[in-house]
Amino acid sequence: MNEKQAKKIFDKYNPADGVVRCPNGRAKMRKPLDSYVKAAVNLYGIIRRDEFAEIFNSQNEEQTTADEVYTILLPNVLKNGWYGFYKDYVVHYAILDDFGWVEHLEKSQFGKPRYVPPKEQFSLYEWEGYSDNDCWYQVSKFMYNAFGRSAQTSRAFLEIRDHLSNNDFIKGFGEILDRHNLLFKDEKQLQQFLTLITHAKNNARIWENKGHTPEELFLLQKRQAPKEPVVRLPKKVGHNQPCPCGSGKKYKNCCELTANSGAAQLAVGDRKLFYETWYKLLDFVNQKYRVFNMRIKPVYPAYHDETQLHKIREKLWADPKTISEFLSSTDSLSAEEVHILQSWEELHVKGRFVLLKYEPEYAVLLRIDKGKDSVLYGVKGITNPISESMQHPLPVLLETVLLPFGDSIVYDSFMGSFPVQFGSGTREMFDGEYVKLKDERGIVTRL
Repeated sequence: MNEKQAKKIFDKYNPADGVVRCPNGRAKMRKPLDSYVKAAVNLYGIIRRDEFAEIFNSQNEEQTTADEVYTILLPNVLKNGWYGFYKDYVVHYAILDDFGWVEHLEKSQFGKPRYVPPKEQFSLYEWEGYSDNDCWYQVSKFMYNAFGRSAQTSRAFLEIRDHLSNNDFIKGFGEILDRHNLLFKDEKQLQQFLTLITHAKNNARIWENKGHTPEELFLLQKRQAPKEPVVRLPKKVGHNQPCPCGSGKKYKNCCELTANSGAAQLAVGDRKLFYETWYKLLDFVNQKYRVFNMRIKPVYPAYHDETQLHKIREKLWADPKTISEFLSSTDSLSAEEVHILQSWEELHVKGRFVLLKYEPEYAVLLRIDKGKDSVLYGVKGITNPISESMQHPLPVLLETVLLPFGDSIVYDSFMGSFPVQFGSGTREMFDGEYVKLKDERGIVTRL
């Protein structure tokens, strides 16, 4: 931005009488406040003046106020052009010619915790190129090795870093490489580059995340999620209503197509076999633990109280060996039912997942349990596709039990979601993990 543009913006958003003489004895605050503000806008993009004052006061003996920050630093806006004031915010210079970004960041940052490093590290962010890890350095090193150390490679790296820091995961980076005539020699080299930029993207500090990396924010949100998921019954969605998956399309042009195809759920005969086997098992569990004074009829279709079934189901998965007890206690099961029940005891996958995508034949779930390998599962619905049962914008943090069933993976009829909203940075991290795992291991469709 040139001086004329800066002055025009300054005059528009800052009153002429705003520039006043520094209060007596407070000139000494200009330098430390200027350094802190530069670091803050580099780290957050925007920050309210009162929040900035709180951070400054928590790390310094000399105290300040939101009004004093404005008074002391306003003259600096035209001197160095590194930041500016807009409404109650201090904003990064990159936003000074498009204040629509302020509204965008307000929405993106809303409700997220702020990353505040210790004073010694906070001051390092005054340098725009500072990073507390070497992820982007590894990307630049790889590019120099692949394409040679040249001004062209350097410019391409900076464009890719800036692009991926402010846009959807990996979209558009190929155009940047093409524009600079940089080509990978083979598919292996491209995949290595994708792995590096995915890692860098997931560990870069992002304005939309209030300075947190996508990976940090995801872990924070996961720890703060309620311990108990919410199990909801699906509602009827009209053909012309917005699709509940959050795609922005009408239901008839999105998930209803999957529902109508029938490929994402079990066939009628298979769902009858599933539920009759499942109800026999739950009836045994209920009798064993005396959860409710009732019997569960193993017929399909049938009406059962879902709340009661859920409590019985919890008893089952607290001790899956109950399935073996059931098998040894009865001889009325068919060979097919015995095989199904044995596979449920041995191969079930209980845990937390992120529902990422809906494909024509299944929903894609990413396992995220601590200490467990990240795996992509292709899971079919039972009576309805999961897209119709869930009715929640993607991605969704949920808890369920995956079960083998013939050549498919299903779930145990209960899928509880957590009321967690993921920001753009976390969604991009999931996209990156999806691309990586799908390439390395594929999507698991049989247990």
